[in-house]
Amino acid sequence: MGSDDRKRQVLDEAGPPTGSLRNRLILLAVFAAIVAGFYLSGLYEYFSWDSLKAHRDAWRGFVRDNFTLSALLFVAASIILMSVSLPVGSILSLAAGALFDLWWGVGLITVASNVGAVLAFLSSRYLFRGFMERWFRRLLAWVDRGIERDGAMFLLMLRLSPVVPFFAVNPTMGLTKMRLRTFIVISVIGLLPSCFLYVMAGTMLAKLESPKDILSTELIVILSLLAVLPLAMRWLFRKRTAA
Repeated sequence: MGSDDRKRQVLDEAGPPTGSLRNRLILLAVFAAIVAGFYLSGLYEYFSWDSLKAHRDAWRGFVRDNFTLSALLFVAASIILMSVSLPVGSILSLAAGALFDLWWGVGLITVASNVGAVLAFLSSRYLFRGFMERWFRRLLAWVDRGIERDGAMFLLMLRLSPVVPFFAVNPTMGLTKMRLRTFIVISVIGLLPSCFLYVMAGTMLAKLESPKDILSTELIVILSLLAVLPLAMRWLFRKRTAA
């Protein structure tokens, strides 16, 4: 075993420095407080299809009279909620379209989604990476090998898939060895189609009776094929290179 390996082993056994551990505990407490406050305060009740339809006109009136303030509040609230991986991405995208119309809505929710995703990615890596490596070393090694092999394409497939939750992808990728730059670039590309779809649906909120009207069977098939496309292209490229 080399000197670097011995040093790393000693550090692992000693655990994180006291200051680092204290910062992690503080950050974890903040995240827990946000999640608890979201549910215990009843705020979660406003993040629903029925609530959005019921308050749409009143909220649009506030946005019309206070556009800049509304946009800042919307982006800030969205970033906070998505950074702690709460399952609110879809309803926030719908709200962006219902309140800010198509292009402003796409711009605002795209910024909020990507910043929230990066914060969730970093917090997962900062808070849980050491614990997961210690207790699930083999599992993470297997995931990391897959990421190293198909990392960008694999993440792009997850981003484009209509059945993989946005809030679950971010912390999961944070536990891998994926570089932050790769995560950001692929997230920006992969999140844009779904953001556009839901914001566009939000602009037609008054005409839609239920969330089921957003995704037809044909649209789900198209999005699923779009999600598989990156890995299919990667497989064809490898096969051609091997030949």
